[in-house]
Amino acid sequence: MKGFRPLQAVALLCLAGLILTQLSLLLWLEPAHYWLPVVLTLPLLVPLPGLWRNRRYTFKWVGFPVLFYFAIGTSEAFANESLRLYGILNLVFSIGLFLAAVFHSRYLALSGSS
Repeated sequence: MKGFRPLQAVALLCLAGLILTQLSLLLWLEPAHYWLPVVLTLPLLVPLPGLWRNRRYTFKWVGFPVLFYFAIGTSEAFANESLRLYGILNLVFSIGLFLAAVFHSRYLALSGSS
C-alpha cells in the first residue's frame, strides 16, 4: 500500500461491517436456518482481495452486488420489527460501501492508477 487512502479504508470497514452484520443473523435465527447467514456472507468475501489491493476494477463493480444488501436492509428495516437493527446496519454499511467505492474508483481513474 502506498500511503493511507481514506476512501479505501471506509470501503474495507463497510465491507467488514456488512460481513459481521450478515453473520450476526445467527443471533436472531433459529438453528434450522443457520445456512442463511453463510449464504449471505459468501458473496461478500469475493471482492475483499481486490479492495485490499486497491484494484480499480473491483471498486467499479462492487457497487452492483451491494445493492442487493441495500434491498435486504430496506425491507428488513421497514417490514420486520424484530430485525430492524439488522436492517438499519445493512443500510448504513451498504450505502457507505457503495459511496466509498464509487468515489474511490473515480479518484483512481483521475490519478491514473490501475
